[in-house]
Amino acid sequence: MATRLKDIAKSLNLSISTVSAALKNRSDISPATRGRVMKKVRELNYYPNSLARSLVTQRTHILGVVVPDLSRSFFAEVTKGIDMLTSAAGYSLLLCNTDEDAVREERALGTLLSQRVGGLIIASAHKPNSAAFCKRLSALGVPVVLIDRRLPKLQFVGADDERIGYIATKHLIDQGYRCIGHLSGPQNISTAIGRRKGYSKALCQAGMDLRDEYIVEASYHRESGGYEAMQQLLCLSEPPDAVFAASDPIAIGALQAMLQAGLHPGPEIGLIGVGNHRYGEFLGVPLSTVDQRRIEIGTTAASLLLQLIREKQIYNSESILIEPELVIRASSLRSARSPQAFPLARPGETADRPAGVGHSLTL
Repeated sequence: MATRLKDIAKSLNLSISTVSAALKNRSDISPATRGRVMKKVRELNYYPNSLARSLVTQRTHILGVVVPDLSRSFFAEVTKGIDMLTSAAGYSLLLCNTDEDAVREERALGTLLSQRVGGLIIASAHKPNSAAFCKRLSALGVPVVLIDRRLPKLQFVGADDERIGYIATKHLIDQGYRCIGHLSGPQNISTAIGRRKGYSKALCQAGMDLRDEYIVEASYHRESGGYEAMQQLLCLSEPPDAVFAASDPIAIGALQAMLQAGLHPGPEIGLIGVGNHRYGEFLGVPLSTVDQRRIEIGTTAASLLLQLIREKQIYNSESILIEPELVIRASSLRSARSPQAFPLARPGETADRPAGVGHSLTL
């Protein structure tokens, strides 16, 4: 028979309320009493009955996390950041994968709500203009924080995707590349839309033409998609001399296509991705990239959700954008000594410090 709270209390000659308070780490319980209770909990292998507690509080100490693709290191690291804060606060996570399927996402939300989760963190597979889904999220009855993909009028934590596209393209321009292509993500995902906007903005500010044939859509998560899209660009009568890829997997596929075509990434054709995958610096040609700061996205989202839970708020429209970081490596340098290889300057700053291969710059 499972150990009950009253079994712990009886064995220590304490009241049930005292044992319960000790387990909740209340400040009115002495360290000595708390130590006795925790020792007995371990001896008797006691686990709190979260279902019974939820019948009283209508909520458990469980949070739901919904992501579209668990195979992506981005979501793994964001989830790690979430867990760093929520675990310390006494919460456990239930993680659901939707495989970029909006119907599966709806089922996952139903399952999580049936478990009486205290809050939700979601990277949604729904289209960014889905007003009906936004309305349903607002009416769930639990706090919701969106990550990575934005939906209108809901609290959001993620990288500034337009900024990502802008600084990546601006870096290529500063290196002296003049015909810059873009291997974009699917345009039904808000991150891909934002990165394309940033790409277009950088070209416009530089007085460079935005050429439709230089933009090819590819799958975010498949290197083969980047390979095929890059081959399409290389078949143009006037192929680009640099490429901004919307993700590192796309960029890695593009890199393979460049090498097979006999091109030298960096001196002959520039390339930069997004994500700062751990293996990017170990490629034959180290890959320049934009780091979204994934752990920080997770910890910030968790902090916002815990705040909403403490303040008993269900809904607000706060958006927190995490500043991306440009990581410059060989794939986007025309020369390791190029005088144009410098960080982008902010207003009032100068950008005269050269950046070497493998140099990481926070913008």
